[in-house]
Amino acid sequence: MSFDRIQALIESDQLLALGEVLKGLTAEERKERAADLVAYDKKRRASGWNWEHHAALQIAGIGLLPNASTLTPWLVRYQIWWHPMSQENGIAEALDVLRHRDPAWLPDLVTRVAAKIPAREPSRHDLMRIVLEFCGDTPPDTDGFLLHFLDFGGYTNWRPSFDALIPRMLEVVGSGAIFANTPQWQQFLCERADRRMLLDGCLARLQQGGSASEMEGFLALHRTLDVTLDETAEHARDYVAMLPDSRSTVATLAQDRLKSLDEAGRLDFDLFADASRWVFGRTEKKLIRTQLTWLGKHAKSTPDEVVLTAAELFAHESDDLRGQAVKLIAKHQAKIGDTTRTELLSLAEQLPPDLAAQLGAETVAEEAVELAPFTPSPWPDPIATLDELTGEVHGLFGRNAGQVDLVSAERIIEAVVRFAWQDKEAIARAFAPIFEKHPWVLNRGAYETYPDHARRDCWSVLVSIIGAVSETAAPLGPIESVLEAARTWMKQLRRAEVGSVSLQLAKRLNEIAKGIVDSPRPALVSTPTVTSGLLDAATLLERLAKAEAENWEPWPRDLRQAYHRLPRDTRPEDFAPLTSNAGKLLREWLGDSSDPASELVERTRKQHHAYGTPPPPEKRLLATLTPGLPDPERYWFSYNGWGAMLLCWPAVLPAQREVVAAFLVPILANGRESKVDDGPVLPALAEADGPIGAATHLALAYGLGAEGTVGRAHAVDALLILAARDQLDGRALGEVVGLLLERGDLALNRVVPCLRDAARSGAAAQMWDLLSTALPKAWSHNRVADLVELAVELAQRLKPGGTVGGLAEVAARKGSSKTVVQTRRLVNALA
Repeated sequence: MSFDRIQALIESDQLLALGEVLKGLTAEERKERAADLVAYDKKRRASGWNWEHHAALQIAGIGLLPNASTLTPWLVRYQIWWHPMSQENGIAEALDVLRHRDPAWLPDLVTRVAAKIPAREPSRHDLMRIVLEFCGDTPPDTDGFLLHFLDFGGYTNWRPSFDALIPRMLEVVGSGAIFANTPQWQQFLCERADRRMLLDGCLARLQQGGSASEMEGFLALHRTLDVTLDETAEHARDYVAMLPDSRSTVATLAQDRLKSLDEAGRLDFDLFADASRWVFGRTEKKLIRTQLTWLGKHAKSTPDEVVLTAAELFAHESDDLRGQAVKLIAKHQAKIGDTTRTELLSLAEQLPPDLAAQLGAETVAEEAVELAPFTPSPWPDPIATLDELTGEVHGLFGRNAGQVDLVSAERIIEAVVRFAWQDKEAIARAFAPIFEKHPWVLNRGAYETYPDHARRDCWSVLVSIIGAVSETAAPLGPIESVLEAARTWMKQLRRAEVGSVSLQLAKRLNEIAKGIVDSPRPALVSTPTVTSGLLDAATLLERLAKAEAENWEPWPRDLRQAYHRLPRDTRPEDFAPLTSNAGKLLREWLGDSSDPASELVERTRKQHHAYGTPPPPEKRLLATLTPGLPDPERYWFSYNGWGAMLLCWPAVLPAQREVVAAFLVPILANGRESKVDDGPVLPALAEADGPIGAATHLALAYGLGAEGTVGRAHAVDALLILAARDQLDGRALGEVVGLLLERGDLALNRVVPCLRDAARSGAAAQMWDLLSTALPKAWSHNRVADLVELAVELAQRLKPGGTVGGLAEVAARKGSSKTVVQTRRLVNALA
């Protein structure tokens, strides 16, 4: 039998015929055809056409390869996809061929294949079937095999010898999610396994923790087990161990089981006190209130222990919970001993003053945190050698490379321009290994085919600039190559939803990429002198004077970028000594410079729905610029992730902060519904210069409401930078925050922790101004009590006096809701 016949069957996907041919081969024929198969496979993989005929190739490998060690990687490489609705996928044929091979090495194959079954995603039904077919009564217990066995309904193929796998099934990470989605497993295990072993394994996994779906499965198994009171008593310490840092659903289960045990009089008080301390360290207020109420029921019999246990809540973040603990303690304070009273008063020092006073204690005043003065960071030294430049460029392509920031991009671009002027052949030789490893840099379709991990910020233009220095660009010449790449990139950018800030940056960098090829310059004139992007006027004068002396003019967009980076106090006469065209243009631009007016506007977008009644139009608060941005709603959906070069924006217009902020607003507004990290763009905006108006305040407010915690941290950093520069107007920002809260556009559970962090880090006065301004617009918000609670903390610390609009009316309401309690505290603090 020639290999041509086998190859034809593979390429025509005739699986049954292929199997029959392979089963009929002699040992000598099999050995010869195995070598042909390996050579054929290498040729296919080298050609790039290696995604077809996987089922046929797997069957061919099973029929020809000589042993388990060579067959296992082949089986892993060529997967037979399985679908429950289709029986004609090739798995049956593969198993049939494998049955005709040497049974002596099949156990070794089972061991090797089981070790290779991936545990991350149960998608290798074919490998699992091979293991099941030939493992006999000694099944493997690898994570991958067990997860596949569980996910593909292994209870239907159960054998008595598989009982030994049950403990491992409970241990393997991922089994809980399968239990959650396959209720049959829960009942099957309860009927099949030893109950004690099953309960021990279930409780161990609940203690261990894991994803929400993982815990859901073990909680379901726990419900199916229907744990008795005796079993609960036996495992009381296991339930206590679930309380510190498990998911809230697990902690709730543990709390319920312990509570039922306590109601039956079978829970040791010391263990109960430990459980209470663990719960009081959590953030879920419902759990804590339940535990506090439960603790209060023991106050008559053990007042000292209950009081000291409740005092653990004095260190909690929430004044509301601390107030409830104080209320419980005050009720039983007269019954405690002197030693307990002394310890209690010591612990009460960490309470707010009004709460401490209820226990007859005085608080210790905290030292006010002061912000360090803001000092701009100087621009780093330029890249000095070709080796250093090559190292920086290699870093852009590294596996762990992050977003490309402006400092890195500008230093590389400045060095490429300088070295290309000095010796273009030398820099092309230095970059040759980069082009060799990443040939897409020089390809015509580079920006449609380059790897996903490369789609970051300034990548597209950086690679154009890097590619421009090569004299060996293929298949095009160097000039045509870079122009084609630049055109492709600009076309991509136009399709992206980006603002004119990106377009301005893109055109300038595109000019550099083309200029390196057909009109090189000795240097750039727009490189900043501080990391915010600003360029010292004296430094620019020195650069342009040197260009005059050497008889060359900077590229037009390079000069324009230099102008945009000048400090706001720069005057036309500062460049009076210049006689070149560049000097004249600078003086004209400086004489005509002005700031656009920004304004908050509401824009509406109709929402389309394929079926039924369309949802109501979506309204959003945006910022306009006059002139410059009359229609911010055109950027409603932000940008496409790589085209906008977001981190570079503030340094493109570092003296026009309000302009940059207006274009950032739609992006940050989208950030309230996305955890994508846009990087520290808000801190960069805060380090920039220029007026702060409606657009900047709206950008900061949206940043405080970002869904991602990293995005909110960046917003806090921006507030602290502005406060350190004495540029944070808390009242103006409070107006915008209050307006967004009134509209329902911000989530208070995100905003309040940000404001608290900023206040405790040195911006307390500004945060008080923000709160006192925002609160009158937020009284109808369902979580306004959190905002009031922070206001109480700041009012007690700053003692600002005065009042807050609407505060008296809310404080006069009947009842003891959290909002009413906190507003009354705020009234007292202001008094």
